Amino acid sequence: MKRRQVLLLGALLVAIVVLTILTVRQQEEAAYRNLPLIRTSYSARPQGTKALYRTLGELGFKVDRWRRAWRHLEVKKRKCVLFVIEPFTPVFPRLEDWRRLVEFAEVGNLVWISAEMEETIAGSGKGQRVTRSGGRVRIYLPTSPTPSRPARILFPAAWFKGVRRYIVKSETRLTKPWHPPVKATFLALEPTREIPLLSDKIGVVMKVIVVGEGYIVVDSNPYALSNEGISKGDHFRLVLNVVGSVAGQNGEVLFDEWGRGLGEGEHWWWAVTPATRNAILQLVVAGCLLLVAISIRFGRPISRPSQPFGKTAFVQGLGTLLQRGNTLHDVVRMLELQFLRQVFGEPYLWQLPESEQLEQRLMSLPPARRQQVRRVWLWAEKLRHQRKLSERDVLKWAKAMQEVAKARR
Repeated sequence: MKRRQVLLLGALLVAIVVLTILTVRQQEEAAYRNLPLIRTSYSARPQGTKALYRTLGELGFKVDRWRRAWRHLEVKKRKCVLFVIEPFTPVFPRLEDWRRLVEFAEVGNLVWISAEMEETIAGSGKGQRVTRSGGRVRIYLPTSPTPSRPARILFPAAWFKGVRRYIVKSETRLTKPWHPPVKATFLALEPTREIPLLSDKIGVVMKVIVVGEGYIVVDSNPYALSNEGISKGDHFRLVLNVVGSVAGQNGEVLFDEWGRGLGEGEHWWWAVTPATRNAILQLVVAGCLLLVAISIRFGRPISRPSQPFGKTAFVQGLGTLLQRGNTLHDVVRMLELQFLRQVFGEPYLWQLPESEQLEQRLMSLPPARRQQVRRVWLWAEKLRHQRKLSERDVLKWAKAMQEVAKARR
């Protein structure tokens, strides 16, 4: 195997191992996150948001799923609520998407960001926590199960009318001013005023940021919006108060799908989930490995000559090959055995008979036929015992042998 092929195989093997590790780590992250929500707004699982989606629709609100990039949000819309739940920020969105998200809220809409990722909100506390730094993911597991606890109201806003208990299961808290989870920051993206709304012993759970004529709600407890959590405490009452005060009866409620990796309008790669993308890449790498293995096993394909060989050149080349391989004597032996099978009518004759046996067989033939067969046989014996044998001698004998064989027919 050439050195280049060895390096190519090594690189492909390393690539498939890395992709496998990434897939496993992603599955582990989904299993050990505080409150992982299924990456679709219409999932019926306990961590999905189908209950909230359907209930708001049945109450008369115009509910839909946003499946395009945030930079395509229409800033002309008014009285609109956009739920951004657990955005997949390590891959996207870009800075311009966050800029449009803030501009969308400034014109009089509300963006509800509910996530536990440190890029969006700072984590603190004794429980498990997911942090990302330099492209690496670190998962801190709790020493004991995280108990549910109610959060108390900090600001007497109209949104909390009728709300007495807000159950919190996450240990992530809001301890720093909010800014888009990207490295670069701009003054236009900085919040003008932050008002804490809910907190417990660990810290602030929810706060509202006033931007222009609209609001950005930052929530570290996505459990409250899930199918399981929306029925506990006064979670749904709080959500309904917020949606009703902003959207009213003529407004629109959007559930973000693009930020979860299930968007459309960019290219076909966005039509599959991140885990499926890793699986597709693994299959591509495995296919490359298979192609490389086949090419090494069978070599490069042989191109057909532009002009085929003529019969004369083929016969001459075959004769030269047989002569160099010292196989002309074997050819004479095989032809002689085939000749005797035809003459005596014994198709199962598997070796040349001795001289005495052949003489006995010749006595059964007519006299004229007997002389012809004896002459061809003696000629073959002479050729087989000849020290230097040429292809011309073999062809001359083979021609005489064919004439005798045809005479019998």
